[in-house]
Amino acid sequence: MKRYGPLIALVFAVGFGLLAVMLANQWLSSRGQEIAAPSEPATQLVRVAVAARDLDIGTPLTAQHLVLTQWPKTSVPKGAFHDLESLQERTVITKLWAGEPILAPHLAAPGSGAGMVATISPGMRAMAVRVDEVSGVGGFILPNTYVDLIAVDGDRKASVAKTLLNRIRVLAIAQETFTEDGKPKVVKTVTLELLPKEAEKVAHQMHDGTIHLVLRNPLDEALPEPEKVAVQKAVQKAVVSRPAPKPEPSFQVEVFRRSKKESVNFKGDDL
Repeated sequence: MKRYGPLIALVFAVGFGLLAVMLANQWLSSRGQEIAAPSEPATQLVRVAVAARDLDIGTPLTAQHLVLTQWPKTSVPKGAFHDLESLQERTVITKLWAGEPILAPHLAAPGSGAGMVATISPGMRAMAVRVDEVSGVGGFILPNTYVDLIAVDGDRKASVAKTLLNRIRVLAIAQETFTEDGKPKVVKTVTLELLPKEAEKVAHQMHDGTIHLVLRNPLDEALPEPEKVAVQKAVQKAVVSRPAPKPEPSFQVEVFRRSKKESVNFKGDDL
């Protein structure tokens, strides 16, 4: 038995070696199939126009302001542009940062001009109003905020205040149409976006009285209901005029007593 011991050990060693080789081949084969398996399809990209640098409000776009970049097709913002030609000479009406996609709401209508003129909505007007630290809410009124206008008439002893206009958009403060830091700034003029009729009201009030601006939350779009004015009707009592009484009939009779003549008057009741 001892003579066959080494032979048996050799057979077992060869068997285990073959088993190890078979297992290694199977592992390598499965690994190779995983590597050869097709990967997931790559995300499809499209070209989108973005700002090449920071752009201020009122900037007319040129080739120097724009660049095309690859953007995932599934996440392209609504209103994006895919070429630079359609953006030439369009005016920016909001602050844009470098790398931000250029969208249709960011631009003024074609041919509307440059500067603050392009930021005025169709049918509206821009009007400057004189303010100070008090009437300008301590400098917290900034571009693209909303205010109410309070009109004050009369002197200090007898003054009347009333709301002239509600939720008016601020286009600029002094000569600034954008403030990057959002810090309060005390200025002398505030430019408002008004309808023509509203501009007439403001001009009239600036001539005859004073105007105070009241800052409001831009999300507050509710307008106050008009005040109900109680109408008092004067009740006139009807006065019935009575006809004047008719004069009673009277008669005059001449009476001769001896040598004297007397006249005696008689009324109708005496008859």
